[in-house]
Amino acid sequence: MPLPSPRRPTCPHLYKYSRPDRLEWLKPIILEHTLYLPDRTELNDPIDSLPKLSLQSEDEMILFILQRFVRADPTIPLTKLDEHERILRFNIGRNGTAAYHPGLVKSFDDQLATFKVYAMTKHYDKMNLWAHYGAYHRGYCLEFLNEGPLFENAKEVNYLPPDQMSILITDPSIFNGDFFFCKTLDWSNEEEVRLVAHRGQGPRVKMNDPRWLNRIILGKEMQDSHRQKIREWAGQREPQLTVAEAHLDPVSRTIKLKC
Repeated sequence: MPLPSPRRPTCPHLYKYSRPDRLEWLKPIILEHTLYLPDRTELNDPIDSLPKLSLQSEDEMILFILQRFVRADPTIPLTKLDEHERILRFNIGRNGTAAYHPGLVKSFDDQLATFKVYAMTKHYDKMNLWAHYGAYHRGYCLEFLNEGPLFENAKEVNYLPPDQMSILITDPSIFNGDFFFCKTLDWSNEEEVRLVAHRGQGPRVKMNDPRWLNRIILGKEMQDSHRQKIREWAGQREPQLTVAEAHLDPVSRTIKLKC
């Protein structure tokens, strides 16, 4: 079964939590309007964006390998492809597809290593995200407008049970990149929205409109020195960046904001 296609989020804002030890990462975001998009290998989940590939039949595996030859050299002669196919059929027929499956998985994973993934969420008040990504409320949370040519490419992550995560390497979900937006149910409480950039793109992306960064939210346990530094940067930006502070409402037991 193909993986589900990702959808655009309908919420007006998107949020990115971060730790205080990455405070210097924040300065170019505020003053230079640039975002750092990490490689897939920098994500905290080691199997994030790596689809679980099902074992292929002999014909499927041969077709996939031949297609890779064609993508590597679109001018390859048909006689050369026929020769490759004869060799593949002999070797795979003798050893079985299982013998070649690990090599295909590794080759595919290597191709994905330098794709860029920028993970966000739809909420600024999730306790688990403040704890895990916001260093137990000592960090900060960026609020972006869900608009413009950059964030219009953001899509919601689909959360699936493990038995629905396996696909063939020839599945359309592979070519569409749908697997970038699929994670197991273990992560569902994050309600993630993400941007995915091609591996040929550099790690820094310019926000052409500074207003796309709508405001910054300071964690309720942030150090005063960090608060002062962030407010200083926010005041230097043109237009000035709104700074809000998170606090715990003792009655509702939820995160509230004050400016």
